[in-house]
Amino acid sequence: MDTGNDYRFIMAEYAVSRLKQRVRQWGMPWPLNKSKALEIIESLERDVKKLRYSYLPPELLLESETLKELTSKSKELATLVLPKQQVKMEQKHRLALSEIKWALSILIGLHNRIKLGAANHPVYAVDVVGVEVTRVTPLEGTDNLKVTRASTGSIVFTIVTNIQDIKPGEVRAAALLPPVEFHGVISEAMYSSDPLPRELIGKRVPRKYLSGELSGKILSILGKR
Repeated sequence: MDTGNDYRFIMAEYAVSRLKQRVRQWGMPWPLNKSKALEIIESLERDVKKLRYSYLPPELLLESETLKELTSKSKELATLVLPKQQVKMEQKHRLALSEIKWALSILIGLHNRIKLGAANHPVYAVDVVGVEVTRVTPLEGTDNLKVTRASTGSIVFTIVTNIQDIKPGEVRAAALLPPVEFHGVISEAMYSSDPLPRELIGKRVPRKYLSGELSGKILSILGKR
C-alpha cells in the first residue's frame, strides 16, 4: 500500500495540524491543560508520520500498535479539549469547537477508513455517512442557500447546501468535511449524493453513489489541485 501518498494519512496530518493550532491559540471558555494537550498532539504527529511512511498493507496497519495508540491518544485528547458540560459560547468558539470535533473524528475514524482497502481514493480521506434530511429552511441573507438538519439516527448535523430540490425525508450522503460558517450558521458536512435508499442511513455510503464534486473538494482541502 502506497501509504506515503494515501489521502487518509494526508488528511490525518492536516487534522493534527488543525488541532495543534487550535490548542496553541486556545481562548475557549473552559480550562485546558495546554502542556498536556500539546504533548499528546506532538505524539499524534509522530504516530501519523510513522503510519504514513510505513508502506504496510491495510491488514498489517489495522493490527499495528501505532494505529491502536493513535486511536487511544485521540480519545484521551478528546477528554482534555472538549467541554465537560454545557458552556456559554460566542460564535467564534462554536466554530472552533466544531473544528476540534471534526479533527478528532478524522483521527479516531482512521481505523475504519483503512478498512476500505489499499486503493487510494480522495473520498476515503473522510467519513461519508447516510443521513436522513429532517428539516430544510432558507438561509437568511442569501438567495440560494438552505439550512438543513440531517440525522444518522444517533447524530444530528447542521448542513448548509445550495441543492434547491432537497426535501425532508430524503436520504443523502453527508461528507464530514472541515466545518464552514455561512452567514452565522456553521455547516458540519456537505451533501455528496442524489437521494439514496433508506438502508444506508447511519452507514458508510459506497463510493459508487458519491458525486465527483466531493473528490475535488477534498483535493482542494489538501492542496493537491
